[in-house]
Amino acid sequence: MKKKEFLDAKENALTSLQDAYIKGKVDEGVLPLLDQINRVQGFYTTSSCAGRIVLLEIPQIGDKRAACFLGIWHRTIEPKELQAAATKATTGFLWLLAQAPILHIGAETLQHADMMLKTAIACGFKNSAVKSLEKKIIIEICSTERLDAPIGRDGCLYCDEKYLSLLVEISNEVIERSQVKIGRFAKKLVNIGDFL
Repeated sequence: MKKKEFLDAKENALTSLQDAYIKGKVDEGVLPLLDQINRVQGFYTTSSCAGRIVLLEIPQIGDKRAACFLGIWHRTIEPKELQAAATKATTGFLWLLAQAPILHIGAETLQHADMMLKTAIACGFKNSAVKSLEKKIIIEICSTERLDAPIGRDGCLYCDEKYLSLLVEISNEVIERSQVKIGRFAKKLVNIGDFL
């Protein structure tokens, strides 16, 4: 990618981030890390999330377009919050998801991408990889922690309170581990520009 193309892409990404922030569509927990990455020459961020717990209603397996988010939390939760969100369910499968952070980062060169990937992997983001090499070099920073569990159908929870509490405990651990990894990654990024 030519320098001007990279700088134009970075400017567009930063404008989109600012617009999303104004509209309240940015996960506040990941914003300091995004700002830190965007200050480093040779990188910019695109869509990103600090990790989340989601209660999702899906009409049929694989029908993501018709899925309905009943609850989204970018923090740890209590079982009662999950139960309250489940009362909004009507028709379809209820899934509880706990997802680790995901960051999409544009890199100016393959050397930049390689350095960012090595840094991320060293911080525990083991599922990180280059996602695109065509028009732009885009890397995805992601971890392995997650939970995907069906918990009900057609507005009814199929699990008792004890099992639901276990699922919430595991989901919260995904979020807590994610926050530790984000902190570790932020510390390592302080000097990344020095190695390029």
